[in-house]
Amino acid sequence: MLHWIWEIIILVFLLMPLAVTLIYSFAGRWIHILPEGFTLEYYAEILTDSKFISGILRGLFISIIPVALTLVSVLTALYAVIVYFPKAEKLVQLFCLLPTTINGIILATSILGTYSGSGTVLSNRIVMLVCVYCVFIMPMTYQSVRNSLYAVNTKGLLEAAEMLGYRKFFSYVRVVIPSILPGLCNAALVCMSGLFGDFAIIKIIASSQFETAQSYLYRNRAVDAQALSAAVVILLLITLAINLTVHMNQRRGKERGKS
Repeated sequence: MLHWIWEIIILVFLLMPLAVTLIYSFAGRWIHILPEGFTLEYYAEILTDSKFISGILRGLFISIIPVALTLVSVLTALYAVIVYFPKAEKLVQLFCLLPTTINGIILATSILGTYSGSGTVLSNRIVMLVCVYCVFIMPMTYQSVRNSLYAVNTKGLLEAAEMLGYRKFFSYVRVVIPSILPGLCNAALVCMSGLFGDFAIIKIIASSQFETAQSYLYRNRAVDAQALSAAVVILLLITLAINLTVHMNQRRGKERGKS
């Protein structure tokens, strides 16, 4: 009984801010204990705001590009290490997990101080932000890709494909990658969800030059609280959709494994 009571208390504590934000975004007026009226005015207002929509698109763009670059790089490196250079796996693991010891804000500040004003392509704030995000998500990407490659027995798949007459590159593209595709999708979506909700790193590096939805909320935090509540609910729904997609992919992968 005490166990269930404690879980209910924690659940209420965690969900209360979300529930209040959701109710407040639909409330026509809330000056007493209970809200008065129901309206979709604030959702219509925020969804017709071109700056907010552009912020969402920018957030998705700046999340997808680093995820794609990191996933391709880590997958290629781990495939080469597992198949051809197994002794070098510890070294690759060290480099990929090293960013876990560095705080994201410290990393962003250091890179900004090093490359800002250098006159090279790395002085571009967008390029700088993409590079920081690539480093930031590398540990999670490495662990997911490594688990996926070992789970399908990559060497065994390649040997079977070569016995059937497939070349190594063809086996990599048509056999190995489709076999680990659910794991790659899960890693990409989890990393994308984390980057989409980032505010601190992008505020330090890009500031107002690349305004995402989170930057938009911060800039307009004192304008209209109910409209901002609607914007927060929309961003939470986007993040929830990404997380649900990850959960469904994991569930399908487990069902395939059982079958």
